[in-house]
Amino acid sequence: MSYEKEEIFLPVAIKLREGFILVVGGGKAALQKIQSLLQFTRKIKVISTKILKEIEEFGVEFKKDAYNDRYLEDAILVYACTDDKKINQKIAEDARIRGLMVCISDNPVESDFISPAIFRKDYMTVAVTSNARDVKRSIAWRDRIKELDKEEGLP
Repeated sequence: MSYEKEEIFLPVAIKLREGFILVVGGGKAALQKIQSLLQFTRKIKVISTKILKEIEEFGVEFKKDAYNDRYLEDAILVYACTDDKKINQKIAEDARIRGLMVCISDNPVESDFISPAIFRKDYMTVAVTSNARDVKRSIAWRDRIKELDKEEGLP
């Protein structure tokens, strides 16, 4: 059996028990991640010197502050969503030292996980991923699944 050198992301469903998901950054990338996460949990903390009003209005915990590794304490997953590549890399390094997995919003190659395109209805969830190779296609597949559900009334 041969394996390609390209990395493939394993799709999993994670039970969120203790801790929280840390999102570092308060801009558009963070907004998109938080909107997706809110389908599953409100255990989200946002750290950024500037936070979009929409994020503040979500009702998640946030603090207007510069990133510091102390914010990783009790986190279970980390999203590095700043617009500074060096800070995102520092967040990733600090998270990995603590055994945490991190998603770097602008760098899937250096990420431990990626966020799929998600369709959720009741207790059913469909996640579509292209292994970060074709995000638009993942979204198109997800949207088609939504259409099928509307058209055919999937159970």
